[in-house]
Amino acid sequence: MAKRIKQMKQVFLMLMAGMAFCCVHATELIPSVTVDGKVYQNVRWGPVNQGRVVMFHSRGNAVVPLSSLPPEYQALLGNQGGAPTAPVNSPVVVPPLPSAPAQPARPSIIKPTRPSAVRDADWEAYTEERKTKVVLNNKLLNRTDLETLVGYIGSPVRIFSNTGRVTGVMLEVAEMRADVAQAATGLQLRPNLWQRTGKVAFLRNYKPEGEIGILVRLFVARDGEMDGNPSYDVAKEPSFEQWKLLRPVAGLPR
Repeated sequence: MAKRIKQMKQVFLMLMAGMAFCCVHATELIPSVTVDGKVYQNVRWGPVNQGRVVMFHSRGNAVVPLSSLPPEYQALLGNQGGAPTAPVNSPVVVPPLPSAPAQPARPSIIKPTRPSAVRDADWEAYTEERKTKVVLNNKLLNRTDLETLVGYIGSPVRIFSNTGRVTGVMLEVAEMRADVAQAATGLQLRPNLWQRTGKVAFLRNYKPEGEIGILVRLFVARDGEMDGNPSYDVAKEPSFEQWKLLRPVAGLPR
């Protein structure tokens, strides 16, 4: 009986340590993560168990192998060896407490962590450029090169044109109210600062990251009209992988 109680205490301590580690990383909001070629937006990490991690994102959640994540998140979540330490269906054996595997070190600051193999200059350049750069049609562009639209996200729609069926989202265009004071940059998207204009724009192939009715600021390029309304392609914030691939490199043509 005493031996069984000791084992139960060990399991409890391991679970509590795992919960603490997960809670630290759950507070971090990552703009986008690419897993097996699929891009997930607004990602938060959940519990890690036997080489898999729960990933909460803008469209729900998913359980993915740690080995399929980009290197920086493998290192952050403790999969530095690149593979689970035990098969998913293998029985759980509680080791003696002194030899229990140590939990991965917690970062002192919760922020996106660069891969250990990436030069500091690359990561710092990406962190700075993501504030002003977007990706559109597989090109890295300045936000100032595009048109800015602010409005309220509508329902997804399908429109039939001469070229076939086109999917997208309708945006109720908004403008800043003239009777309110200018807000700081980080507070400019408060709904009480904006009003609907009665105009509508079609966002071609756009998949919103939030709920219907939220106020968003988008960087767009006009591509014609659709069903009598102006139609736009919407740019997105680059991931680190996209930035490395699309950034200009000295001496190489782009």
